[in-house]
Amino acid sequence: MDIRGPSSSERDEDRFLLCEQALETAFQELVWRAIRAGWDEGETCVALASLADHHILSMRYNEEVAASIHKLKL
Repeated sequence: MDIRGPSSSERDEDRFLLCEQALETAFQELVWRAIRAGWDEGETCVALASLADHHILSMRYNEEVAASIHKLKL
C-alpha cells in the first residue's frame, strides 16, 4: 500500500494532520491484519502506540549520541 508524501505547497502547520491522514488507511489495515491473526483490537492499538513511543525514544537517544560524538570530535 502506497502512502502519499507531502507536497512542497503544504504549510508546516498542516503537516501533522496531513501525515496522519496519509497513514490512516495503512494503520487501519495493520490493525485489521492483527485482529484477523487473533489479537484483540485494544491490545493491538496499545502495542502500536508502544512501538511508536519506543521509536520516538530511540530517535531521541540517537540524536543525543550523535551530539555527544560531535562534541568529542571538536
